[in-house]
Amino acid sequence: MDGYLFDPHTHTAETSKCGHLPAAEVVDRYVRHGFSGLVVTDHLHPEYLSRIDTDHDWNKVIDHYLSGYRASKQRGDEVGFQVLLGAELRFPENDNDYLVYGIDEAWLRSNPYVCCMSAREFFQKFHDQVLIIHAHPYRDGNTTVFEDAIHGTEIINGNPRHDNYNDRALELARRHPEYYRLAGSDTHQSGDEARAGVILPERPADSFAYKTLIGQHRFHLWSPEFQSFVDTDEEMRKEKQK
Repeated sequence: MDGYLFDPHTHTAETSKCGHLPAAEVVDRYVRHGFSGLVVTDHLHPEYLSRIDTDHDWNKVIDHYLSGYRASKQRGDEVGFQVLLGAELRFPENDNDYLVYGIDEAWLRSNPYVCCMSAREFFQKFHDQVLIIHAHPYRDGNTTVFEDAIHGTEIINGNPRHDNYNDRALELARRHPEYYRLAGSDTHQSGDEARAGVILPERPADSFAYKTLIGQHRFHLWSPEFQSFVDTDEEMRKEKQK
């Protein structure tokens, strides 16, 4: 494999209620699978806010929210593995999830309760600052997709415990040739890890550098289990180059 294999969709037990693997263990598993790095995209949504005691102090919210990322980063630094910061936002209007890249701690702290706006409000305010990717847009039969409020979509979500309808996500991307097409494992528990990702030409130093590589289309999809989707994406790239 030429390049660096990253998983841009992972979760930690420290932050995400549905995460069952401690951050350090997630890192160790990806190291064993030969990955070069991952992005921690823990959940940030109103339900998350309601279950942690923060005294309505946004800085305390972020301190807690970053606990999984920080533990991942610490372990990654110890073993020479790249760990980047992302987020998975959900807004009050429905159960859609949005992966957000091109952020750091300062961005999170300076935008309090960002998950309490609507998807379109978020896109209108931040579309030129961050990269917004719809995670598993049709999971479990979802039919409400705000096609005008995203930069792209996962066409491969590797989580084995959901009906992700990746074929419908691919059709969504085909309707929007401008969309970025991404792949991620959506790791929450044992057996989820290392099922999908992206191959990058260099190690991004941070979430901003990762966003730049995606924005420049300097990546390729990877997923042995969903190779036909990878092949479809490669065919689309070749067509664009003609």
